[in-house]
Amino acid sequence: MNTQIRSLADIFAFNALSLKVGLSDVSNEQAGRRWRDGDGSSIAFLVGHLLSSRYGMLKRLGKVDDNPYAPLFSASTGPRDISEYPPLAELAKAWDEAAPRLESAIRSVSDEDLEVPAEGFPAADKTTRGLLMFLAWHESYHVGQIGLMRTEMGLPSVQSRIHEAMQR
Repeated sequence: MNTQIRSLADIFAFNALSLKVGLSDVSNEQAGRRWRDGDGSSIAFLVGHLLSSRYGMLKRLGKVDDNPYAPLFSASTGPRDISEYPPLAELAKAWDEAAPRLESAIRSVSDEDLEVPAEGFPAADKTTRGLLMFLAWHESYHVGQIGLMRTEMGLPSVQSRIHEAMQR
């Protein structure tokens, strides 16, 4: 793997684990709770949004032709009522399926691929490398939001759940 990208691959892998563990004890009802007095995001929206982001990366890297999550979960659509989304278990399963696909795609990125111009994201480095760096930050930000939502609902922190999982 390209040494420039190894750290980013590790971040995406850790985010994949964090989200998997962080969803394992969340009910569909909890996942549908919208914050900010019902106007904000929900865990369900954020998981779908992260799936859309991952499929967007896979598309930019030439590994998929379509992003099936964009219509419901792009930044421009905004959060909706849980009844409009697939059940959390289905989103979690899709997350688990996307993780190895993204890992494989990132592992195949070459030095030349990293230098390909890329647009449409707020970072100074307008190359594929910059895009991947931005998306690693973006994903980490939303995984952190989900962790905060969990603890606000009285669930254990993602960190404690990861430690539990590593003890098994």
